[in-house]
Amino acid sequence: MIDLQDIREKIGKKIGVSRWYDVTQELIDQFSASTLDNDPMHLDPEWSRRNTPFGGTIAAGFWTTSMLIPMSHDIGFLEAFEKRLGNSYALNYGFNKHRLISPVPVGSRIRGHMVLMDVQERDDGNFLFTLDVMVEIENEEKPALIAEWLALIVRR
Repeated sequence: MIDLQDIREKIGKKIGVSRWYDVTQELIDQFSASTLDNDPMHLDPEWSRRNTPFGGTIAAGFWTTSMLIPMSHDIGFLEAFEKRLGNSYALNYGFNKHRLISPVPVGSRIRGHMVLMDVQERDDGNFLFTLDVMVEIENEEKPALIAEWLALIVRR
């Protein structure tokens, strides 16, 4: 057993805020190409202006979700825990809850906020972290995404 008292003291508290990320058409195009998603709502600004209420292209919800990875690296909490354990690695373990609240327009900026909700040492010696995450859209009242995200720290 590892003493998790200092980690448990962070439960319910914000562990960090990422830097701002520019939502560019180039990034959305690359993501769409890699996921074989050719929806013009994401790829064709003119079509999107004419046929959607968004005034232009928007990011795919899964792109916004995928940005949780670099946002978590900015915050560095899981990497710090990995270093503390030594010989371990963080894996995306999925979501208990995941909601896409507001569309993310191309040309906007987003950043992530993360709160530690729980940490459990498992019988196999690995650690399961539950993070409450919110992706903010700059100058917007509603977030792009809210989720309860699970990260598994695997000991090698």
